[in-house]
Amino acid sequence: MDVIASHPGFLGLEGRRARRLARYLAGPGPGRPAPLAALRMAIALAAPLAVGLAFGRPDLAVLAALGAVFTSVVEPGGGYGRHLRVYGVMIALNAVVVMIALACSGHAVAAGVVMLLLGVAAGVSTAWGAIPATVAPTCLVLFIIAQAFTPAPAFGWSVLAVTVGTAWVALIAVIPWPIAPYAPAELATGRAWMAVADYAANPADDRLEQSALEAIEQARDTVASVRSRRPGWSSTSARLWATLVAASRVVSLIASLEDERRREQAGPAVRGAVDDVLAQVESASRDIALGTVDSGHVHRAAGLDAAVELLRALAPDTDGLSGAALHAALVDRGRTRTALRISRRIGDAIDALGLPDPPRVTITRPRRPAKGASLRTALDPRCTAMRHGLRLGIAAGMSVGIFTALEGTPVIGITHGQWVSIALVGVLQPTLGDSVQIAAQRALGTALGAVVAMVLLAIAYGEPWAMASAIVLVGAVAALLQPVNYLWFITLFTPLSLLLSAFGAGLDAAIASERIIATGVACVIGLVVAALAWPTRSGEQLPGVLANSLDTSADDLDAVLRVASGELPRSTMSEVHQRAMLGADDAARVLQARMGESIEAFSRPDALAALEATAMQLVRDIGTLAGRIPIDGVAIPDAAAVRPALSGALRDIASAVRDGQRPSSPGDLLDILAPAHAVVDDARSAADIPRGLAGTVDMLDIIAFAIQRLADEAGAWAAESARPRRAWWQRLVPAPAAETPA
Repeated sequence: MDVIASHPGFLGLEGRRARRLARYLAGPGPGRPAPLAALRMAIALAAPLAVGLAFGRPDLAVLAALGAVFTSVVEPGGGYGRHLRVYGVMIALNAVVVMIALACSGHAVAAGVVMLLLGVAAGVSTAWGAIPATVAPTCLVLFIIAQAFTPAPAFGWSVLAVTVGTAWVALIAVIPWPIAPYAPAELATGRAWMAVADYAANPADDRLEQSALEAIEQARDTVASVRSRRPGWSSTSARLWATLVAASRVVSLIASLEDERRREQAGPAVRGAVDDVLAQVESASRDIALGTVDSGHVHRAAGLDAAVELLRALAPDTDGLSGAALHAALVDRGRTRTALRISRRIGDAIDALGLPDPPRVTITRPRRPAKGASLRTALDPRCTAMRHGLRLGIAAGMSVGIFTALEGTPVIGITHGQWVSIALVGVLQPTLGDSVQIAAQRALGTALGAVVAMVLLAIAYGEPWAMASAIVLVGAVAALLQPVNYLWFITLFTPLSLLLSAFGAGLDAAIASERIIATGVACVIGLVVAALAWPTRSGEQLPGVLANSLDTSADDLDAVLRVASGELPRSTMSEVHQRAMLGADDAARVLQARMGESIEAFSRPDALAALEATAMQLVRDIGTLAGRIPIDGVAIPDAAAVRPALSGALRDIASAVRDGQRPSSPGDLLDILAPAHAVVDDARSAADIPRGLAGTVDMLDIIAFAIQRLADEAGAWAAESARPRRAWWQRLVPAPAAETPA
């Protein structure tokens, strides 16, 4: 009998994982729609298309538009200097890539060899951060299109068109900076508060919490990067930074409020009051977002204060209660304290924006490594970036060479072979799990986008200005949705590319079906290469990512207990907790990718999946603990023994997971809390419980139990890893009962 399948909660867990995977592919992601990116894309496309039509050169207009599209999808973030550097490099790169592509046009061997070299370079560049990893694929796609462009315009005019298109986007992206040097910082801060509002509107969605944390981090980066000698900037930056500190704490407190509501079944009146508080937090957060860009905006925080007062009135009195009733009363009072702190943080943010004298703050850049990976590390065949580069270079290089040699010859219904190469560049990702996800989204998005393209071509074909208008509209919507979900982006990017092809080369609606076939071929080739050619699996990375997540959780717990003991200021908790949340989210993303690449991991949740779920809940528990600590701190009894025992046990588990070993037993961590429980019992007997102490000790119990569960799950995973692995066809059927852990 299959022990796992017989577990009463297993079917529900399987269904939950299936829903998570479906939401991961088709649901909205943590990113928010980008209206400014949509506006930039519309301007970037409209200008070259209009100029090209005015001069009767739609071919050059398409090349300029391609340079504009590939540049507009890159958002460097940060200050003016970083924008100038990134866009300057892109102008030079696009020009050089087009020169090489035109020189290789029609020469199959040369095009294939150059594509191989460019692919290896693109893969290796991922070792140096997100911006190179975004820029590199655009260069590959631009090379494929330029060397296969038919009929090819003159060499000089082609290079000039792409350079002008790239420079045009760079110009419209950086020109606001000298005019309004800190406007990007204000906009980034406003977006962060809008993300906080979205999270308050739906606190059960962990992705919205991730989105809020990432938006706050990006806003801090932008505020710290902006440099201006204009009078008033130091005051403005201090105000914005103070609001971001408050925003980070509000996110943590919202998580605490939601976690307590989810953990304990409060009465309907209390749940309704909590919902009212969150609704008012959403409204107040949107007010703060507007206030960062409009100094005349009137903030309305009275509704939040009234909602908190209502919740306080509903909180039960602990007098005369005992046992489970007392615990429920303490939980309800914890909700009240959390709501009060949210209200206070919202007030701090409003005050920071409105006070004539800004608060004293220390603005620091987000922590980054002093330098990226060394060239030697990036070129090491054991490095993920190098392995990805070799796969990408060989696969894309061979496809470019083959389809260049067969140009004009139909192959399984494909006459435009460059579309296979372009889709292959998108499908091949550093890990197999990511490749599976992108392939699924790309195939479905291309099919949907082809239908959209056929409709638009049926309406606008033969009308140049109507075609140009459709291109601008579709491009703007694609840029708007790009941060939200890749499937939605591809659904709009497919008609954009097909409309550009029809606009520049006069192709008709029949190209839509060919595009579907080409994408399907690319997805099959890409998955075969990702699975069989020196594969890098997400499962190989998951233990290390989980270990890093547990280490950041240990740092978080250590910081919270130090603050509770008065050893550290409260301001340190938000920063450390944010790193812990992002670490847990990294583990969740890698786990999702692992589900896509492994039939066994998807159908049979193993100990690593359980470990990730417990680690995520632990981070939330620590956030709840932080929310219970009043402003003046809580003296936890025997803290000198509690703090190193709990955080040390977490670090030991992290080290064991990283090494694939069974962790040493943490012992009975609940015994370590016995002195704290004794103090609480004595205080209850004397009817003089210090503020926050009982709730804090309760949360420490929950955290200690979670740490012990993590140790058990890490041990179960180590035992699973030591067993001989079954062949893939054996994993399609349930394991024998003797091989299945109880």
